[in-house]
Amino acid sequence: MNTRVISKSSFIRGQQCHKSLWLHLNQPDVRDEISEAQQRIFDTGHSVGSYAQQLFPGGIDASRGAHERISEAVAYTQELITNGQSVIYEAAFSDGETLCYMDILVRENGKWRAFEVKASTGVKDYQIMDVAFQYYVITRSGLVLADIYVVHINNQYVRHGEIDVQQLFTKVCMTSTILPMQKHIQENLASIQKMLAISIVPEIGMGYQCTHPYNCDFNEFCMKEVPISSEESEKESASRNQDALDEFKDDLEYPLFFMDFETIFPPVPIHDESRPYQQIPFQFSLHVQRSENGSIEHYEFLGTPPDDPRPAFIEELLARLGNSGSIIVWNQGFEINRLREIARDFPDYARRIEQLFERFADLMVPFRRRHLYKPEMNGSYSLKAVLPAVVSDLSYSDLEIQEGGSASMTYESLYFDPDDVSKANKRGNLLKYCELDTLILVRILEVL
Repeated sequence: MNTRVISKSSFIRGQQCHKSLWLHLNQPDVRDEISEAQQRIFDTGHSVGSYAQQLFPGGIDASRGAHERISEAVAYTQELITNGQSVIYEAAFSDGETLCYMDILVRENGKWRAFEVKASTGVKDYQIMDVAFQYYVITRSGLVLADIYVVHINNQYVRHGEIDVQQLFTKVCMTSTILPMQKHIQENLASIQKMLAISIVPEIGMGYQCTHPYNCDFNEFCMKEVPISSEESEKESASRNQDALDEFKDDLEYPLFFMDFETIFPPVPIHDESRPYQQIPFQFSLHVQRSENGSIEHYEFLGTPPDDPRPAFIEELLARLGNSGSIIVWNQGFEINRLREIARDFPDYARRIEQLFERFADLMVPFRRRHLYKPEMNGSYSLKAVLPAVVSDLSYSDLEIQEGGSASMTYESLYFDPDDVSKANKRGNLLKYCELDTLILVRILEVL
């Protein structure tokens, strides 16, 4: 049997699903396209890793920025160790059957300690196997490790001035946890090798493993084998739920404010008085109808990096919302939580913000409760699913920005973009996207 060299990412993939690993190594061309949201996760990991290196300054990158040249990185890592380098970033190890990169390797008082950096705000259960595999590879390669740690984001850290990396991160020793797992690693590697020796794709149906702990990137390939289930008819839904829809509409009070926020949530806080991964509102769109047959007005706000957008955001929003009228949103928990966070961080606005909450009306509720349902929604009540089923003449497809993750990434890029023309184009795209979000709310209410 030909032995395949198994990397950390391949091992973790195989733990989740043998079929996914087989496809990854044998038919990578059927992989789903990487979504913007997934790419954001990758980029976040790189950004957090760079900050974590500041915990142990003066290190040398063994990968030299080219992770695909594994054999060179392994040889260079051994050279650095032999020559007495005490801090190594992206240290590469292989025992001939397995390989891994270690984020940070440190020699202190003659003992080596390894640090795996995670962009999460705690040690997740599924990350423990990740660390156990790395310990297995490193020690099998001949290096004695005194300890191995997970370094994760401290979500209690609040930025004041320059980033304090000692406060930004928390180190958790994992040695006692992963030592008993070493036999399990060896057994699972044998199982993976046996599976990979088979020349046909394993027969594994779709299930929980498709999304836990990670979203599999072969979902479209596997979905072809899943039959489409039938849904209840639009006619049945309409006849059973009209009274509930009427009650929802009767509770609305003019003027109507159709509102939507966009946010960024950087793992390393950009602004003072903000925490890791805190949702920072940088934009709102507001369509307003002041009477039942009144015309629709539109107002908007978009922050101007590098300034903190929140003070100007809340000033403008409070001025536009006034003191009466229903505030119509989609999934009100999101907007309400963002406003509560602004009230916490900028207490001068707290009283006026609190007065808004009783005016909220969640347009998602009639769809979540299936007071109105169409088969085209495929069982979902997300705005992206409801839109084509209810308001077919509006679409995001012609926009440069088509979903919230892309909007966040675009706004964050404004902090670093030196090109005025590029920034102007991005701002225009952001405004168009957010405006459509609230126009859609207007049209959905018209349908109701």
